[in-house]
Amino acid sequence: MELLNNSIGAEEKSLKDILNGKKYTCDYFQREYKWRKENVEQLVQDLTDAFRENLRPSHTTADVEHYSSYFLGSVVLNKKGDGAISIIDGQQRLTSLTLLLIFLSHELAKRKIQDEMNLNSMIFSNRFGNKSFNIQIAEREQCLKSLYEKGYYEINETDDESTHIMIERYQDIYDCFPADIKEDHLLAFVYWLQENVILVKITASKEENAYTIFETMNNRGVPLTNADMIKGFILSKFTHEDKRSSVNLQWKKDMQNLAEYGDGVENQFFQAWLRSQFAQTIRQAKVGSFNEDFENIGNRFHNWFKDNYEKCINGDMEFFIETNYRFFLKKFLLIKNAESTYIKELEHVFYHAYWGIAPSLSYPLYLAPLRLDDSDEDCVKKIELVARYLDGFATRRACNFRNFSASSIRYTMCNLTRQIRGLSIEELRKTLIDSTEEIDDFYKSLLSFRLHGMNGRFIKYFLARITSYIEEATGRGNNYVKYMYNPNCKSYDIEHIWSDHFEWHQDEFVQTEEFSQWRNSIGDLLLLPFDVNRSLNDMNYREKMPHYIKENLLAQSLCSKAYENNPSFIGFIKDMAFPFIPFDEFKKENVRSRCELYAKIANCIWKKDLSD
Repeated sequence: MELLNNSIGAEEKSLKDILNGKKYTCDYFQREYKWRKENVEQLVQDLTDAFRENLRPSHTTADVEHYSSYFLGSVVLNKKGDGAISIIDGQQRLTSLTLLLIFLSHELAKRKIQDEMNLNSMIFSNRFGNKSFNIQIAEREQCLKSLYEKGYYEINETDDESTHIMIERYQDIYDCFPADIKEDHLLAFVYWLQENVILVKITASKEENAYTIFETMNNRGVPLTNADMIKGFILSKFTHEDKRSSVNLQWKKDMQNLAEYGDGVENQFFQAWLRSQFAQTIRQAKVGSFNEDFENIGNRFHNWFKDNYEKCINGDMEFFIETNYRFFLKKFLLIKNAESTYIKELEHVFYHAYWGIAPSLSYPLYLAPLRLDDSDEDCVKKIELVARYLDGFATRRACNFRNFSASSIRYTMCNLTRQIRGLSIEELRKTLIDSTEEIDDFYKSLLSFRLHGMNGRFIKYFLARITSYIEEATGRGNNYVKYMYNPNCKSYDIEHIWSDHFEWHQDEFVQTEEFSQWRNSIGDLLLLPFDVNRSLNDMNYREKMPHYIKENLLAQSLCSKAYENNPSFIGFIKDMAFPFIPFDEFKKENVRSRCELYAKIANCIWKKDLSD
């Protein structure tokens, strides 16, 4: 349909129509890619849930043609005089979809599934051997190429913020994509994604019209959020104008406080609060099942509350808002603060915010055991107990190469939310211990744990935790923040003790593949400042040792000097019976020894009994 003197057109298009064989540029004013983990997880969940609504056990890919369409919003484009098409609005979504398509292309290849729909043409075009991607931004080219060809990308210090975020979001897609669809319905999902996911393409031939559309969509007529709508319903239940006005005024302040932690945090709170205290049912994990309390609160919590408020408020809306709502809001803000600021009493909330299960599942778990008559001190203890449990859950799974995406653990975690609702501290501890997965031999799994293309983020987290643990225990303070983030300084990187020179190790290895596996095992890895790590790239072990002794305690412990005149370290080793020993040379058996050391430290950090 043509509008405004043929200068603007709006068309309904499938995702395939939008991306297949197309090339888009991106204007400077909205170039950075900013999506967060929860944005990508929500996108994957929305798409896979919409696909499942039509899916039945007997269906084949041919049935997908008759599945319902899913509207994914709009994209605003500007067709320029030289024929180039610029994305004015929708770059964040299209970048995320491109990452999803790259992930799906790897999954199809793993299963040797012939993709008749030519998924690749939606990701890039190939001209004389040169791949160019659908969104053409020079700074992202190498990252996208590596993700497409290898499934991973090694970050360089020169990479911009968008590239760092893209890598994290690709990892999130890898982690959160549902296993059942990946294993049993992958090709059907790819067909559906291409043909049944719909966007409205708005194209302006004049640049000023394109920017007008962009500004109108982003600055005017902002739609009501779920939080706005639940507020409207709650206010309608107050008959006295003065009370309604005071509740409204306080509500605005509350939403401003939540907004300080980012866009959409107010929705996170309501979803977490209502799920933690009131949700009773959950959709069964099988094809053809329907959404229940947990899903409905996640999708449209204002509608769920409107339909269920009487059993939530016990006949007194004023008491409900002044006590229940305010109590849980205060605790949710405490959790959000502990995620971004290290607080010793809630340190595992801080850890879990970097590496853990999806917020849509963790926040209800944090709030579930809290009772209105709990003291602040008891609330902190309960939240920290849950965080410690979640930290161990996510770490054990990662070390065993097991999935803990929201879709794969949703049923387990939602049931646990109901189990721990309102428990005392000791009841909570016992229930969480009983719920801790008996993953076969956490210690044994760490002996074969290694770095691969998709777990670099976790390896860095793991090394930061064990390094900061031994340093704190020996009086050097908790340096976790330094090793993970190192604000305003050079970042830390994963260091291989063995440099990538197979020829130096031919006395122990015949094939490069076996050498590479040992080189990437956890016992051959450390954390070092980025520039130091790069400077040691081509050094042998003996050449590296004078540099290691200047770094963190885990690196120092390879050197004999670390054991001289160091009573706190020696005492710690003796008390904990940790097999710390120095090495004059670093051979295959020494890598194995370091694996055993790291495994023993990890067993102490991530204890099943949830003790300090």
